[in-house]
Amino acid sequence: MPTHSIVIPLYNKVHNITATLESLMLQKKQPDELIIVDDVSTDNSLNTVKQYLAKNSSHFKNVRIEIVELPQNGGPGNARNVGLERSTCELISFLDADDLYHPDLLLAASQKFESGGYDFMVLDMEFLPEGDIFPRLSGLKQYLIPVTENFYEIKNPLKAVSSPHFILGVGSNVIVKRKWLQSVKYHSHAKLNEGIDFWYRVLKQIFTEKTGNVCLLSGNYLKVCEVKGSLSRQTYKHFREIPLPPVVIRYRRSKDIHDRMLMGMIGRRWYWYSLINLGSMRQRFLFIVHYSYLLPEFVGYELTRLYKG
Repeated sequence: MPTHSIVIPLYNKVHNITATLESLMLQKKQPDELIIVDDVSTDNSLNTVKQYLAKNSSHFKNVRIEIVELPQNGGPGNARNVGLERSTCELISFLDADDLYHPDLLLAASQKFESGGYDFMVLDMEFLPEGDIFPRLSGLKQYLIPVTENFYEIKNPLKAVSSPHFILGVGSNVIVKRKWLQSVKYHSHAKLNEGIDFWYRVLKQIFTEKTGNVCLLSGNYLKVCEVKGSLSRQTYKHFREIPLPPVVIRYRRSKDIHDRMLMGMIGRRWYWYSLINLGSMRQRFLFIVHYSYLLPEFVGYELTRLYKG
């Protein structure tokens, strides 16, 4: 079976990281490599990790473990880049420090990669505590080719990822062959939607050089905890505190139809996220006025999708 590296970016998750590590300890197939990158946590997260790993060292005896302590906070994208540089295995996945893997995940994923020759695997995920599950398979039937129960090949993935029923990068719900990550890095300074930007560029690289070999494993193998105070649930006092998503900046002027569809979908999602999370009506009004020039482009995404079927 292919070897598997897991990279965990860690920043102030003292109340969650133990459960995340336990979800790895309980795997039927242990990871070959575990790299934890601490982004200068201030809440005892790092000591909690060290104590847990020391206490359960016998369970991880065949796992190469590396803990990286960064000298200054650089954000989750930077932490993932650092972990990626230190990884050595054939497969790699990023696990957020407040998320959980089902005990069967690593074994099931390894078997699929080994038997099917896949390059890129998307995981569906259950958001806790609400219980919502994404991607929503009912809205993606035109893109999915059933292979076995809860397992699908994805046709036209560059278009599929721009569907509102699809979620890519949130909760780091991707396992990929490491060879496709040699020239792609996370946007180091972005702290919102950086995962979507990263994984879409990986997909584009795969389809520049070859076709196919992208799959979806459903069955709730990944549980994503929506933690109060996390970046995705933050409240803002001023609209300028909310940066444009990297995808919008990168692809707003692109001539590629897939780029523009993704830009429009993410832009529209970001627009409503911003309005919901701004703390005052005045800031919402200023936000609408300031970004009014983008609305036609975000709406244009819907027209493009309808035109392209």
